[in-house]
Amino acid sequence: DRAAPGGILAPFLARKGIRLRRTPLSDIALSYFNLDDPVVGGYEPHKVALRRAISLAFDGADYIRQIYKGQAIAAQSPFAPNTFGYDPAFATPIARHDLAAARALLDTFGYLDRNGDGWRETPDGAPLEIEVASSQTQLDRRQNELWKRYMDRIGIKVRFNIAQWPELLKQSLAGKLMIWGFGWQVGQPDSDTLFGFGYSGNIEQTNDARFRLPAYDALYERSRRLPDGPERQAILREMARLLAAWMPYKLHVHRIQADLMHPWLVGFDRNSFTTRLWDTLDIDPARRAA
Repeated sequence: DRAAPGGILAPFLARKGIRLRRTPLSDIALSYFNLDDPVVGGYEPHKVALRRAISLAFDGADYIRQIYKGQAIAAQSPFAPNTFGYDPAFATPIARHDLAAARALLDTFGYLDRNGDGWRETPDGAPLEIEVASSQTQLDRRQNELWKRYMDRIGIKVRFNIAQWPELLKQSLAGKLMIWGFGWQVGQPDSDTLFGFGYSGNIEQTNDARFRLPAYDALYERSRRLPDGPERQAILREMARLLAAWMPYKLHVHRIQADLMHPWLVGFDRNSFTTRLWDTLDIDPARRAA
């Protein structure tokens, strides 16, 4: 907020000759739904409707303002910036925010407030409550506040499973979490790893949602045999649409890295595929003395 309000370098830093570089990172922040979970999992129409309603209630623009202070862009698909096939104009319903549509979906598929207490029940009349896993960081506490705010708007109770990150990872790999979120950075200019989150062969590895869809698996396997080109891009886009339709993942954002540089720094170039930048950097002593 001080250094680059609204993504613009603050005047007091500009007067010192400091430069701002904003780089869209080749990463993604997401939350997954455990498809084996009895509440949010499953492939029946009403279970898909619940996940899609939760996604529609999640206010992505507000989330970017509150959590990333504007330093992120909404993720429309697993295509990460700077990777093959990424097109900022390509959109899927996965980033859509529409409270009216979320409420209508819940009403249509039987998630109703039958007793008038302000909270919805499942189609069979049981209390509806979702559980979001979270670590103990200040950032996660802020995210939890937003989760509760967004779910309150559509009458869904939410509780939080608070634990240390290694314990959450262990529970996640064992399929014990209902909903959990994290970030992932790709290490090369291709988003194959992120599309692999939906491949059933990666369950208990990177497919934390435990998503199983033969049509998706067939497309993923085919995409891995093809060279980069229009055919592969079309297949990846179809995979992105399948993920938006079945909603095993709620894709949130691609982060924007904001770097500040003194005028005597030489050779800076943010590489979105690695954090090791130091071998390109140097200091100009004359400029620093001046």
